[in-house]
Amino acid sequence: MDRPLPAGMPRARQSIHWRVFEWLLVLVALAGLVTLLGYGALLLGNRLLAERIYPNISVRGMPIGGMTRAEARAILQRRYAGFLAAPVTLSFEGQLWRPAAEDLGLSLAIDEAIDAAFAFGHSPDVDDNARMAAATWQHGVDLPLRLKFDQRVAQATLRAIAAEIDQAPVDASVELRDGTIIVGQEQWGRQTLIDETLTDIAAAIQRLQPQEVTIRTRQLEPRVRDADLAPTVAELRLLLSGPIRLEGQGGQCRAGCRWEWPINQIATWIKLRPLTAVDGRPAMAVVIDQSAIRAALTPIAAALREEGGLPRVDWNNGDLRIRTPGTPGRGLAVEETLARINAALYSSERSVVLPRRELPPPVTADNLAMLGITTPVGVGVSSFRQSAEYRITNIQAGARQMDGVLIPPGATFSFNTTLGPVTPDRGFVEGLAIIANRTQKEWGGGLCQVSTTVFRAAFFAGLPIIERHEHSFRIGWYEELGEPPGLDAAIFTGVHDLRFVNDTDGWLLLTSKVDLQRQQLTMMLYGSPNNRRVEYSYRILERTPAPTEPVYVDDPTLPAGVIRQTDTARGGLRVEVYRTVYTNGEVSRRDTIPTTFQPWPNIFARGVGR
Repeated sequence: MDRPLPAGMPRARQSIHWRVFEWLLVLVALAGLVTLLGYGALLLGNRLLAERIYPNISVRGMPIGGMTRAEARAILQRRYAGFLAAPVTLSFEGQLWRPAAEDLGLSLAIDEAIDAAFAFGHSPDVDDNARMAAATWQHGVDLPLRLKFDQRVAQATLRAIAAEIDQAPVDASVELRDGTIIVGQEQWGRQTLIDETLTDIAAAIQRLQPQEVTIRTRQLEPRVRDADLAPTVAELRLLLSGPIRLEGQGGQCRAGCRWEWPINQIATWIKLRPLTAVDGRPAMAVVIDQSAIRAALTPIAAALREEGGLPRVDWNNGDLRIRTPGTPGRGLAVEETLARINAALYSSERSVVLPRRELPPPVTADNLAMLGITTPVGVGVSSFRQSAEYRITNIQAGARQMDGVLIPPGATFSFNTTLGPVTPDRGFVEGLAIIANRTQKEWGGGLCQVSTTVFRAAFFAGLPIIERHEHSFRIGWYEELGEPPGLDAAIFTGVHDLRFVNDTDGWLLLTSKVDLQRQQLTMMLYGSPNNRRVEYSYRILERTPAPTEPVYVDDPTLPAGVIRQTDTARGGLRVEVYRTVYTNGEVSRRDTIPTTFQPWPNIFARGVGR
């Protein structure tokens, strides 16, 4: 059925408009069909590529389009397996190290690249997927592969390698060893430049292909160079060019003595002291230990020394006064000797003649107060009641020899030496003494009263007793004031002595007092306060009865037929005296002093003279 034409329009023109309209309808239909087909294709593509990467996508030039994630990961891992096994080869002077990627803190973000590739065409927005798919088909996509680099891990690996490469510089050195000069040569060191090497590694790995990187280093100069120590070496060679020979005369060397100090001994006196030279360079000073030379001179000085005599000193109630001055001595002129020795050390002439000089008495009025003798430190008392006149005379003479005696610190007091010769011109007389196990006349009979009292003063001062002898038999005088048996000390010139040591670190003064009215002898030791206290006890271990049979001894000084008793029988005794010395309240010494008194018979002198 024909449509009616608008009024007034020509039929031909109406026909053209209708055809255009029909074609437009066809085009719209075709467009809809294409759209429908495209949409269908997109739906089909999304369905087919739901688990795969869109085509025409690559990672760093490696195509992975159409692959699953696992397939893409596998192909990328294979491609870079060699790189990850040994990203770089580190070299230094022929040595090679091939750390793995993990040793350098390297890793490839493969999963990250795959995630980025998979994101193309897989978004929830269909239109976005269509556009991205079209762009990918048309232009393709090449994604980067990010390289992760933890430089802290690489630094740790380089530090471990540096431990094999680095060498500390060795300073030039000089030392003395058993008298030999040991010279150490300088050696330059080497240090790995970790940061610079790390920069080179960072640049090399960007290609993601194994590369060789040379480890960077620098030389380290020794702080002390050979030239710095050359003057010191020359000086040492002069000092140790030969032994030092000394010769001197006097004292124990009346006919002259010679000594030699060998090179190895001289070497012990030399000290090397680092310093900075004027030009700022390190240097070594040679120092000769003068105190060591003085110490080496000590035994020589002792051999050449002729001691002056100590004065006799009055206690004077603590205000010390010199009663009899000491005598000067002679000894080594130490300062002049040191000057000569030092000159010889720096000379080819290695012999030294030792000079001597006069020495003042060891103690004078100038230094008497500095001895520190201010307080009593030990007292010994004994009774000589009812002693014969000769005995009292000898006690007084012996006490005079002990009065005012100075005992230096560390010195050993000898009773016999201090007593001196027992002769009439020194106030001694003949008297009875125990000789050859019997009582008979002897010069100085009764001196054991003095030695016993000195022994007690040393005993109660807490001094070490290094020699003491008991009497052959028990003597009543030594127990009259309540003393226990065993606090006696017998002496016999040239045979038995009493000796003790002044261990107080200060001087001691020994004084004596004979009280004829009370018939007592007192010996006092004065010194510096030493906070000592002495306690003692005793124990009788054995008693032996006196012999009942008398003993007769022929005496040609008595007329024939005359019999005179010289000794009275008494029992024997074995006793121990125990001493405890306290210093500042603490026990500093324990002593046991044993005594054995023999049983003593009645002894009679039988005259056999004419």
